[in-house]
Amino acid sequence: GSSGGRSQRQWLRRGRSCGAGELPDVVQSVTKVDEELFESPVVPLGVSGGTAAFYRLRLQHPPAGRSEEHYIGKDLAHACDEVLFYEQVRMLKRVGGQGFGPLLSFMLEYKGVATCLAEGEADPRQLLVLRNLCDGCKRLRMLDIKIGERTADAGWQGKSRVAALKHDVLDGLTMSVVEGYRVEGFDAPPPAFSSMDPLLDVSWFWKTHKKHVRKKARRFMLQRMPAPEIMMHFLDVHQEPPDPGDAQLPFVWSPMEVAEVALHEMCCRLVALSVACRRTPAPQKWVGSSVALGFDT
Repeated sequence: GSSGGRSQRQWLRRGRSCGAGELPDVVQSVTKVDEELFESPVVPLGVSGGTAAFYRLRLQHPPAGRSEEHYIGKDLAHACDEVLFYEQVRMLKRVGGQGFGPLLSFMLEYKGVATCLAEGEADPRQLLVLRNLCDGCKRLRMLDIKIGERTADAGWQGKSRVAALKHDVLDGLTMSVVEGYRVEGFDAPPPAFSSMDPLLDVSWFWKTHKKHVRKKARRFMLQRMPAPEIMMHFLDVHQEPPDPGDAQLPFVWSPMEVAEVALHEMCCRLVALSVACRRTPAPQKWVGSSVALGFDT
């Protein structure tokens, strides 16, 4: 009803982050997942591209067709705005998609919110239970691509005018303004990319906080990297995976064949995603949305 809508809007204006005890009624009424489904305690995995931490969830008794690591947990304290979105997606799927079916098929599977005890922590955490993209992969090489010329808007998802202005400045310094998207994260990159040091010429100046500064500099390097260059590194397979040798080529794919098949599949899916976005029955505000590209190396 209208009162629920008002409380949701008031909460969104307060900000994106929230503590476990500060969740509004809108979030507290989301789909609950029984924590007994997973082994306890859950293990933290760190941060990938954004600010929310991820946690390894292992199913104690996985059903047929699913592995123990079918799901992954995302810290709800830094993703409060996302749970409302996933709940809307879940509702649309229950009623047949309402014209959004092709687009919804590209979104992560969402099971609900689980309250789990994390390793090394005294208080339980609330986690978004999402499909684990690394499930079934030995080494998933993945790009996190933030789409749109603008990545924040004042009054949208709790962003203040000052915060939106900061994002506008960052957008102007990255490939967002130039190409309409930018790379935010690169998981399991090739060794050649990992050896790149954006602070090589000034490393002597950052000796005190070298690790912290290097992380930010590498992320900024990614954000400014044009598409041809990032795809060159993304499809670089001259070191990983290892060459199987001539004797095995009749039975397994070579690294170059793996890259060709992966690129063909990604192109097909990106075209389908583009068509699905164009055919949505209602305009969508894509601010802050991301697309993941990946393959198992």
